[in-house]
Amino acid sequence: MTQWEQITGRVAPAPALLSDETGPRPAPKFVEWLMGLPDGWVTERQHGLTMNQQLTALGNGVLPAQARTALQRLIRLHDVR
Repeated sequence: MTQWEQITGRVAPAPALLSDETGPRPAPKFVEWLMGLPDGWVTERQHGLTMNQQLTALGNGVLPAQARTALQRLIRLHDVR
């Protein structure tokens, strides 16, 4: 985690939300940080998303690094032909 904190320039948020009713759940802010997204990209209050909606959006998201790699490969394939 320390290395990712140095790379992102942000301190890691708490990784889990604890609840006696539902048990531990991933913290949306932590998932957002772990994916390398800007702070508030999904979790900003103004978006009006519930915690479940935030986790769904983050779970369905693509890591920017993965998208960049895929696009770079597609560009190389296109340039070769």
